[in-house]
Amino acid sequence: MNKIISIVLTIVLLILAFGGGYAFKTIQASPQIKKAETVVKDLSSKTVLSAVVYGQVSKIEGRDITLSYNGDSIKINITDTTPIYSFANDFTGKSVQKKVDFKEIKIGNTLNITIKVLSDGQMQSQSVLVLLSIPSSK
Repeated sequence: MNKIISIVLTIVLLILAFGGGYAFKTIQASPQIKKAETVVKDLSSKTVLSAVVYGQVSKIEGRDITLSYNGDSIKINITDTTPIYSFANDFTGKSVQKKVDFKEIKIGNTLNITIKVLSDGQMQSQSVLVLLSIPSSK
């Protein structure tokens, strides 16, 4: 009988310890979660029209582009309706902006991607500007 009582007590103590640890971690994470929620709410506000993501293309997977800059990287999905612009020389040699296809973006290009942060925290591409083309080593 004593063995059964000690086993039951051990199980109850383990459950309480697990529950206490979970509650402690949840309480610790709450300030960071609230800060992140505030940032997403602010960035998805109608008063924030857009933000710009800048960097060099390090990876292209489907329509997802990974940009890298100063050791950081971010992946952005470029929708089918997102306009993409680059620069080309006109017949006089003057540099002019022109619309290009997604397939013209290559590893090594430097891009400015204008994004809108949605209320669910997702980023939506608004436009892409190809700034500089650097030959890829791949």
